[in-house]
Amino acid sequence: MSRRPANKNNWFRSKTIIFLFHTISILGLGSGCVSRGYSYQGNPLFGWMEASGEVRTTDPFPILKRYPTFHAIDFEFPVGGKYADGYYLAQKFGTENAKFGGRKHLGEDWNALTGGDSDFAAPVYAFGNGVVSEIADYGGGWGKVVRIVHIQNLANGNIYHLETVYAHLHTIDVEPGQLVKKTEWIGTIGDAEGSYPAHLHFELRSKVGAPLGGGYGLSTDGFLPPTRWLMQYGPKEKSFNEETFQWIGEKNGTL
Repeated sequence: MSRRPANKNNWFRSKTIIFLFHTISILGLGSGCVSRGYSYQGNPLFGWMEASGEVRTTDPFPILKRYPTFHAIDFEFPVGGKYADGYYLAQKFGTENAKFGGRKHLGEDWNALTGGDSDFAAPVYAFGNGVVSEIADYGGGWGKVVRIVHIQNLANGNIYHLETVYAHLHTIDVEPGQLVKKTEWIGTIGDAEGSYPAHLHFELRSKVGAPLGGGYGLSTDGFLPPTRWLMQYGPKEKSFNEETFQWIGEKNGTL
């Protein structure tokens, strides 16, 4: 525990210095694409979260423009292979969480059916073809994070921009600017340095490059339900929905 300065003026001076340090960190002044220190995620539930590593970013769009055929045609689950075998949905998209003031879950939490930390260091895969736009270690409630930007090219000629977020990772095994294919290994499941039992927090976003946020929100605007998206644009050999994965979890007593 740090000791409060005995002199009142010194105390206010120290608080001013801390405030300026936070402001510089947020704005990224003098840091280019790399920042260290504290990151504010725009959600008062998390507040200031001390980062234990650097944040590295790149603009993915010039890279995607350079490779015009490297589009996301279809998608697969980020854990467990094509049909998330061995995993269940511990918390669905849009679920209201009383611990966070009734705010809605903006992603999906995936756990192994074997429960506990049994999926710690298990592989995490790219949801679809895309470019890694950010890798970071935010500490706090987020832990290690990978963000990937995708251009979805539909058969009817419509093109959409999407972003996927993979959080609480144990390891990050990609670099900013890297082209990754659907199902390519990008990292491993972690627990945000012991903040939770091991699991993957996964988000699918329709607004690319928005602030990371807090994982929960009063509105789901800009966020998409991943499993429901996969029902339309994912593998077709067998049918599935969110309830399929929750029922499996309940049957195995791991929810």
